Amino acid sequence: MSAETLYIIGLVLVLLYVSTGVDDFIWDIICLWKRGKQKNDTLSFKDLEEFPPKLIALVIAAWHEDNVLLNVVENIIASQQYPKSMYHIFLGVYPNDSATVYIAQQLQKKFTNVHCVINYKEGPTSKAQNINYVISRIKDYEKGKDWRFSAVTVHDSEDLVHPYEFKVTNYLMNKYPAIQFPVFPLIKKPTFRNFFSNITTNTYADEFAENHFITMVSRRNTGAFVPSAGTGFSLARDTIDTLGYHVLPENSLTEDYRLSLTLYENGLQMHYVLEKLERLDFQGEVQTEYIATRSMFPNTFKTAVKQKTRWTLGITMQSLKFKEIFNNELSFAGKYSLYRDQKAKIGNLLSMVGYPVLIYFIVSLFIPLTPIYPKYTLSWYLCAVVTVMMIERQIFRAVALKNIYGFRSVFFGCLFPPVVPIRIVWGNIINLVATVRAYIQFIKGKRKNKDVIPELNLTQVSIEESCANTPENLQEPQGEEKEMMKFEWSKTEHSFLDKEVLSRFHRRFGDVLVAKGYITTSLLKELLDKKDEEVFVGEYLLGLNVITEKNFIDALTSVKNIPFVHKHSLSLYDLPSFRNDFDKRFLLENKVLPLLKTKDGYVFAYGSSTPINTQALLRKKFNVDKQTVLTLDEGIIDGISKIYNGRRRMKENVFDDYLLEEKITVEQLVIIRNYVAMNKGLEEDIANQMGVCQNVQEQNYIIA
Repeated sequence: MSAETLYIIGLVLVLLYVSTGVDDFIWDIICLWKRGKQKNDTLSFKDLEEFPPKLIALVIAAWHEDNVLLNVVENIIASQQYPKSMYHIFLGVYPNDSATVYIAQQLQKKFTNVHCVINYKEGPTSKAQNINYVISRIKDYEKGKDWRFSAVTVHDSEDLVHPYEFKVTNYLMNKYPAIQFPVFPLIKKPTFRNFFSNITTNTYADEFAENHFITMVSRRNTGAFVPSAGTGFSLARDTIDTLGYHVLPENSLTEDYRLSLTLYENGLQMHYVLEKLERLDFQGEVQTEYIATRSMFPNTFKTAVKQKTRWTLGITMQSLKFKEIFNNELSFAGKYSLYRDQKAKIGNLLSMVGYPVLIYFIVSLFIPLTPIYPKYTLSWYLCAVVTVMMIERQIFRAVALKNIYGFRSVFFGCLFPPVVPIRIVWGNIINLVATVRAYIQFIKGKRKNKDVIPELNLTQVSIEESCANTPENLQEPQGEEKEMMKFEWSKTEHSFLDKEVLSRFHRRFGDVLVAKGYITTSLLKELLDKKDEEVFVGEYLLGLNVITEKNFIDALTSVKNIPFVHKHSLSLYDLPSFRNDFDKRFLLENKVLPLLKTKDGYVFAYGSSTPINTQALLRKKFNVDKQTVLTLDEGIIDGISKIYNGRRRMKENVFDDYLLEEKITVEQLVIIRNYVAMNKGLEEDIANQMGVCQNVQEQNYIIA
């Protein structure tokens, strides 16, 4: 090959790299400057607890997930720092998947807030159809319970859901129509020994860290299009009503992307959440942790290509076309973000063409070869520009990896070896093959599988209409027709962590104290280093007067998921009604307070000084409900005084009737009255905000 031909090839390639990458470089610099100027509005626990917890529905679509579903759901319930009665998990399964149906039904029997929803179609349909059907059943469930969920959250059946996700969702749904949490792959600690065996999963970590720590934040800050990640996202209930029967487009391979784009085109931005907090890890070291979804991603070349083929096909070829970007009224930032998404199908192919050229260039520095980029020529200067852009991208990725996974991942992801890191090259190879496969499937699908599918339109639907869920009401909506290809649900096989590893993600007593601002991580670490292993952390810190009894009880109720009764709310309970049921001396000696009467027995409040054997004693002497609550010691003394010195109600309280009729749970009633005591409103107002007892018309008050 002549020197002139080699030069032209090199010039064409470098021009392509510059033309497709310089806009990204400029955009990154602008977003970095904007990010530096913006105020960091970090959430505090005081903010999160300002509003009563509202009902949240969690949807998990499952097809052949019997190997992970049980552990995933049990982990959510064991770890979630949100009242159990205020979130319900709906498992979408298929009648021809008996193994997964069995697991879902077992979970439904075990937990009152888990529901098995068997699709009226045999599987697999599409993930979107599965979720849409579950949402229709949720609306039916609301109607039967007189409830209204404030949000519907979607997770995959292999997700590790963060313990504070629902608490943050509850707060942000007051402001945004939809929210998306970060998704960070779970990876093993990278070493030279496992470098190649885990290289595929680690490329996911590289890409997701960069995308969800930098790119998504930049999009949010500039008002650009923020796409859903397919899991860890929530839709406000009003947004769901606006979308009608078909919330997610059922014939899209990336239904989440298409949904978020539909919302964006109609002025409803998906808000991206990037919040972090400090905690002590299982080794007692201070760790910064993001409120994010963690998942196990594919670790073989074949499965990674299969998954990324679906993503590339759905996002860049099925959801949108280049020409459609400029035919709407979106902002410049919105149009540019869509352009970047579409550009991936070109960039993935182009990136691999450059590697042979780069290798040739490096070799030419040491061996006398015909230079592809002669010094001080146009192509040489352009090559220098490309090099700067490449270094800039690696720096951005390194910063993201450092914040999410630590410096060890920076070394193996961006520095090993220098110049052309192996993990980056391997990731580009996967993306190249996936893009080629996506083009092939697109062409084949366009020839063979054309199907006229109505395009979803945003229409306002009444609550009554939304509650209908018969198969007839779940037919394709009528609207403007658009040619789209029909593809099957291309599912990735999943795995999950064992229970020993999962326990590291659960909140411990010290974690909650730190999160609530009762103690700093540095002081907690210092004190725990001196603690006797046999002593409970709470009692140890309480004995040192580092925390108060209120701090102790508040943290304990979070860890144990037991309702906490505020002292000032005791006047809202009909305590004098227990006057003839219990002996005053018995209650005082055992430091226990009867609080409520249910269909199954009594609900007692315990304090920090209540003897350990009191619960067993009460179980033997009285018919005690399984539900117990905690309060301060002074609240127990004050409550006992109200029993024997207070006046009875003039008339019944409607919420006590709801409790006996099981229209409301003990936990929900305690929460309602706590917020009433905090002067947040009347009982019916708080219940309405929470989404329970929606049709209560009149409240009857207690005279204490």
